[in-house]
Amino acid sequence: MSLKPSWTDPSGKETLKLVVSRCIPQWTNGLHEYQVGPISMVLNKEHVLLFTGTGSGKAALFFVPLIVHQELNQYPDNYPPLPAQSNAIAIVVTPTKGLANSIIYDIERFGLRGLSYCHETITEYRTKKKQDLIQLICDCRSWDLICVDPKHLASPEWRRIIQNEKFVQHLVLFAIDEAHLIRRWSPNFRPAFGDIGAVARGFLPKNIPIIALTATCSPGRDTAELCQSLGLVSNDYHLIWHSNERENMHIILDVTKHTSGIPKYSQLLKYLHSGRKVLIHVQTIPTAYDIYEFLFNHLPDGVSPLQRMRMYHALCTDAYNRETFRLMDSDPMLQVIIATIGFLAGINCMQLLDSIFWKFPSSIDDFVQGGGRGGRDPNVMCRSIAIISPNELKAAQEFIQPSTAITCVPKAKKKPTSTSTDLPMEEGKALFIIEPHCHTACVNRNYQNPPLETSVLDCKEAGRKVYCKLCATRYNISYTFDTPLSQHSPPSWLPLLVKSSKSKQKWQSATYLGKKERESMRIWLIDFQKLVWSQFHLMDSSFYNDPVQRFFSAAIINEILDKFLIIDSLDSLISLLYRHSWKFIEQKSDSLFRLLTDFQSFIRTEREELKTKRSVKTTSKQRMPREQGRSRAVISELEEAESEEIESDDNEAGDDPTPAVPPKPNVQPSRPRPCPTRKSQPNTVADWSATYGPQRRKRNW
Repeated sequence: MSLKPSWTDPSGKETLKLVVSRCIPQWTNGLHEYQVGPISMVLNKEHVLLFTGTGSGKAALFFVPLIVHQELNQYPDNYPPLPAQSNAIAIVVTPTKGLANSIIYDIERFGLRGLSYCHETITEYRTKKKQDLIQLICDCRSWDLICVDPKHLASPEWRRIIQNEKFVQHLVLFAIDEAHLIRRWSPNFRPAFGDIGAVARGFLPKNIPIIALTATCSPGRDTAELCQSLGLVSNDYHLIWHSNERENMHIILDVTKHTSGIPKYSQLLKYLHSGRKVLIHVQTIPTAYDIYEFLFNHLPDGVSPLQRMRMYHALCTDAYNRETFRLMDSDPMLQVIIATIGFLAGINCMQLLDSIFWKFPSSIDDFVQGGGRGGRDPNVMCRSIAIISPNELKAAQEFIQPSTAITCVPKAKKKPTSTSTDLPMEEGKALFIIEPHCHTACVNRNYQNPPLETSVLDCKEAGRKVYCKLCATRYNISYTFDTPLSQHSPPSWLPLLVKSSKSKQKWQSATYLGKKERESMRIWLIDFQKLVWSQFHLMDSSFYNDPVQRFFSAAIINEILDKFLIIDSLDSLISLLYRHSWKFIEQKSDSLFRLLTDFQSFIRTEREELKTKRSVKTTSKQRMPREQGRSRAVISELEEAESEEIESDDNEAGDDPTPAVPPKPNVQPSRPRPCPTRKSQPNTVADWSATYGPQRRKRNW
């Protein structure tokens, strides 16, 4: 009696490769060898935990089995008698709606139908289509793959779905994408993540394979916690570990240096000038808007900021975020996406090349996940960049080596700021930040990427194609990061506009405005800005949606204020305006120069008047002490002369030399009369002087 053929047998694996080559012609090289084994296990209804790098094709584990089931049911005579399910359906648990939309967008290219079960979809079917969405799912005819978030998975509606006999009969797999987030998000951020395993093991039959997919889960404790959460015990699942190292990635850790007059986000521009498509990760939505505004001011003339840049965060509508995701691959002019954490989890954009983190994320997992959003084409070199502050570097050093911290006298505790946090720094993050030798080797050590004999060596010793920044600097290797020939190169960004120095200028300066003068002239220039806007914003349809600041930018205003007193000709003013690509030079430069000249004359006149007033005041103060001294001398001479005259008159009047005025008795000064309102009075002259003062007059009570 022969055994039934299995998908894990050599014949089953060959059949799998054959189906993929026929049904997915886009994959010219077919399946990777590290994909064949796990997919065969899933088709054989075995639990699988697959840890592999971003962009390595993890999603094939849940949509390739659907294609195989459809192919074998449609053409059973062309293949061996392997087990296959008609109307096969799969459940994929996704942490974010963005990831669900990305998965559905991908599988549609292979002829599969997907549904994102979220609030918007539920509302659409309930109010607009007037259809029972739960019944449609249970019929297993409308969709092949259903994405659901953990919160809806634990709802009563989904209890009805996964307990429906027809649905369970056609269900071929239960997958959890980005499974590392179960461990990180379940305790506090998203408690429903901790219930995924309970739902899967408590309500699904044992023959439904559970698949956990992630690129960032360290071996040991993290893996054990993940298995425990999913209810998987030893010998009950296959743990497949594949290296998450990206061979085409250049890792950069860039520490910011604050320089007076240089904008905060200036370091972003040096990574954008090449025109490569880039994703900028931020931690908060306000930071996303700040960066958008900064880049807005550095766009060249004639470039639409709405087409060149887009944001991706929770305040944007789902339709807008889906459009952003689509345009990154289809619109050649869209270069920059500024995104929050929602873009970290599994978003797949083939045209993205660089990934920039503004501040290091909360964990090394997020850094690896975010870096994996770019460079999906292995033939193109990509960059994963983290721009951190010196304070982040110092905090990492103190976390790893607290004994080296300088001890000092304890100071009074400061009130915590809004950005402070009580959460300790993750060890993997701290080790990466202070890594002095090789960042790629540091990532490999954290995830124990095989083979350890070479993965923990530096880039040169390991023979890597692309070195990290530390190794490239040490071995004097440089790379050029240009836009690939397959992508359109958009116009470059404007050079960095340096802010004026905040140092206090003296009022006597012949080349700089004082603080009050500068603020006064700024008000005038802003009024001029409004004047230009009022005259030109309706003359051309391309100006309709431009804000007032686009007609006379803050950068032009700041440079004019910096050089206000040294702009001595119309040509010098025009050259300044040309540097900023001002659109209205021909129409308004003459009037601007005339007004500027009038205000220069006004300021110089005011300065001369103020200087004259101050000199007169200083002269009068210098004369006063001399006049007072002279008057005292005259008074003392007159008193001496009077006393001599009195003396001589008395001597002539009689022989008795006794003065006419009797001497004062040698007695102590009398105490002041007691104040009826005071409870206690001074007892001595010293106490009285200290209380009432030596020059206080005697009071009449």
